[in-house]
Amino acid sequence: MKQKSTLLLIGLSFFISQSFAQESLKIGHINYTEIVMKMPEMDSIQRILNKEAEEIENVYNELIEEHEKNVQKYEAEQESYSEFLKNTKQKELIEAAGKIQEFRQNAAEQLEKRNMELFHPVHLKIDKAIEQIARKNHYTYIFDIISGKIVYHSENSIDLNSIVLNELSITAAQ
Repeated sequence: MKQKSTLLLIGLSFFISQSFAQESLKIGHINYTEIVMKMPEMDSIQRILNKEAEEIENVYNELIEEHEKNVQKYEAEQESYSEFLKNTKQKELIEAAGKIQEFRQNAAEQLEKRNMELFHPVHLKIDKAIEQIARKNHYTYIFDIISGKIVYHSENSIDLNSIVLNELSITAAQ
């Protein structure tokens, strides 16, 4: 009888500790992309990005068209050029093609930078809302189900870096 009581007490203690542990760990998930796409700012941001991309595309197409005309002119007239002039014109065409490629690369980088600049306030707004909800509802972690990234972790989460480093026999200073 005493042994049954002890086992019952151990089992009850385990059950209670598990209940408390489950209450202290609260995990949620979101679809960050879906939230971003439903933000009211999205329409105006998309219009701005589309307009800027179209402007860049128009300039790029003009550069290509001009370069193609220069190539055609060179091909039509190259027989009449001296060797020096041929080499000079070829170098000019190669340099122009390089500048067009550089324009395209810089334009892509600029559009990406502009994208990040326009979306930054939206991300801040979403992150703030996630943090407020997490704190209010005592979430330990909130994950983005699309990227798998943790979008929130509470200050109550346990940092295991030092334990893992210790297990690997690595000092924190390394």
